[in-house]
Parts: sequence; structure tokens; C-alpha cells
Amino acid sequence: MTERRALLGAGAAHLLLFAALSIGWQMQQKPLDLADELVPIEFVDIADVARVAEKPKPSMEAAPQESSAPEPAPKPAEAKPAEPAPPTPKDAVPPPEPKPEPKPEPPKKSQAKPADAKPLDMSSLSNLIDKALPKAKTKPLDTSKLATSIEAATPKAATIDPRTAATLKEAIRAQIFLCWNPPIGGADVREMTVVLRADYAKDGTIIGLPKLVSQSGATAGNADYARVFADTARRAMLKCSPIKLPPKLYDFWKTIELNFDPRTLT
Repeated sequence: MTERRALLGAGAAHLLLFAALSIGWQMQQKPLDLADELVPIEFVDIADVARVAEKPKPSMEAAPQESSAPEPAPKPAEAKPAEPAPPTPKDAVPPPEPKPEPKPEPPKKSQAKPADAKPLDMSSLSNLIDKALPKAKTKPLDTSKLATSIEAATPKAATIDPRTAATLKEAIRAQIFLCWNPPIGGADVREMTVVLRADYAKDGTIIGLPKLVSQSGATAGNADYARVFADTARRAMLKCSPIKLPPKLYDFWKTIELNFDPRTLT
């Protein structure tokens, strides 16, 4: 500020000096004419001069250089607002407090459970019965002589007399009963019988399996025994095949229906 004031004061002094010299030079040229107009001289206050400051001369060094405008910085990616956490329900039930572990009770004596009854294996039962029971004592029958006598007594016609039919039936029963071992049961099965039917070829070989015709003495209480009884009779017909019978009488024995009665074996 002091230097600025000094400059302003020096400028004002120069103005005063210049004005004084101008007036003196005019007075020397011609006498002072009071009639002439007086040149008004204004006195400038130093404070006002300070406002008119000389502008500094432009400098080449200080001349601003045009610079390319800086590229605008890329805008940062807008961050997605975080999803608000789900509000805690007001009526949320607090977790139950853990209950104290119950004291272990003394082990109770386990009661033995009855074993489950297994289904009866009829095939095994039949095999056991066949092995355990003694074979029925029967006298062997000479079937060759019986067949010869039947053939000799049979007339040439297609019919057969009752005596010959009975003899033929006895020959069939005698051969098949040699292979039969009926099972032994209680008093309620002693009178049990079974009737089977089977077809035979001309050479005496059985065709297919024997079929059950009827059975007596079977009840709900002895149903398993009755089934085994019929199976033993069926196996006897299969085991004794082929049977020896007169081929000329084939029409009378090609289908045989035989009654299995254990009482006839004794």
C-alpha cells in the first residue's frame, strides 16, 4: 500500500508541475488578458487517482496459451441401493428353551415273543411221511398169469362180463398199490379215501397227471393231512407206470378210475 500511495503522489505532483509550466509559458507569449477565459484547473484527490490504476502491459511470457479442455471424467456407475432387510415380525415366537434330558428308566425285562408260525411245507411233509412210514405189507401178484387168464376169459365181442371186469380191476389195483405208502394219522383220518382218474397209453404208460375225482373224510381241521393223503396216492400211480395189462382189452383200461382206501391194504 505504501508503494502504491507513493506512485499516486508522484503522479499528482507531475500534473501540478505540468499545469504550472503551461500557465507560465502562456503568460510569456501575451500579456495576461483578464477578459480571456480562465482555464479551470481541477485538483484530483489522491484517493481518486488511486482508483485509476495503469493497466500492466501485456507480456508475451505471461500470455495464456490455449489449452485443450480436459475431457470430462467418466461418471461412476450408480450403485444399486441395497435391498432392505426384512422387518422382524412383532409376533415372532421365541425359540423354546431346551427341556432337561429325562433320566433313563431302568430297562424292563423283555418278554420273549412267540416265534411266528411258519407255513407248512407240504412237499417236505410228504417226503418225511414216505420215509418214516413202513411200507404196507402186500403179497405180490403174478400179473402175467392174471392178464393171461383175463384175456382167455374175455369174449371176442366188444363187451366184457362182470367177472372179467372185476379181475381186470383187481390186477390194476394190485400193481399200483405196491407203490403206495399212505400217511398214518389219528382216529379222525382212518376212514379217509381218495378217488383218482388217469389215462394210459396202450403200452401201459400213464398219460399226464392223475386227476382228483373225490375225497372222503376231509375236514377243515385235517385239511393239510388230506392234501398229503391225496399226494401220496397220485405219486403211487406215477411211480408204478407202466402197468402190465392185456393189449386186447385196452378199450377197458385206457382210462382208470381207482379208489385209494388204506383199509384194503391189510
